[in-house]
Amino acid sequence: MKTHTKMKRWKAGFFLVLAGCLFLSGCGKKTEEPETTETMKPAGSEAASPKSEEALRAMYLTSPDGQIYFVDIHNGTFFTAPIPEELYDASGTPLSSENLSAGYILDIYGNGIMLESYPGQYPGVTKMAVVKEGTAEDAAVYQHLIDEIYTEPDPSQPASLNLEYRTEQAAVAVMLTRGNYTWSYTDKNGEKQQVTACGSHILQWGELADVSLESGTKLTLSGSPKPDSVMVTRWPVDLWKSGSADTSSQEETVEISQEDGVFCIPSSDPGYVYLIEATWPEGTVEFGFYTK
Repeated sequence: MKTHTKMKRWKAGFFLVLAGCLFLSGCGKKTEEPETTETMKPAGSEAASPKSEEALRAMYLTSPDGQIYFVDIHNGTFFTAPIPEELYDASGTPLSSENLSAGYILDIYGNGIMLESYPGQYPGVTKMAVVKEGTAEDAAVYQHLIDEIYTEPDPSQPASLNLEYRTEQAAVAVMLTRGNYTWSYTDKNGEKQQVTACGSHILQWGELADVSLESGTKLTLSGSPKPDSVMVTRWPVDLWKSGSADTSSQEETVEISQEDGVFCIPSSDPGYVYLIEATWPEGTVEFGFYTK
């Protein structure tokens, strides 16, 4: 009887030892170390990388006065866009905007935001690449779009001037305020006429186009038509706000350059009033703006 009881105890003890071994065996499996700053992965690190910019394929068009337009060859959207610094031919060689002609097909890269207007506006362009060198005959297919918006300029009206620059978000275009001018033209009877508008100094102008920019921003001047020469002068903006008559003591001549045949102010600063004197064969026109 005692032997039988001992046997039961021995078997019970054997099974307890066996269960303990199995338990220890399970706990003895290799466990993963807690993540440290070296092992942790950022949230979403295994997600697919963002898709690259998708290009908008469009034809390059021009109006008789030299304005640039584009038309999406897939959906017919008619729009304007600045020509970016990154402009390439089909082989990837950098191009100048002067190398483009009506009928060219380009891939246009950017933020994809088209402003609602007519024509549309695509300010956030970052890069363009020529896909095909088209011809004027190719562009003629879309001539009706140009005809809808183009108005023959009044020869008695002096030329206009726009300012263009880039920010981190977009390309910006500003129509400059026109001031004093002398302008010659031929009227419909073939007679030579001259118009003169002689008023106050820019520091006494009541209205000025405003431009928000960072110090060192490059400004591009685009005229319709392009001016033959440009001179730029600036004053602290406080003199304009106070209507100061002191126009010479703080006057500064601003450096001008030409890039691809276009006049530029290589470096501009906030807090100034800028006067631009642009000259064409027909005469000289003053334009102004202030920076903030």
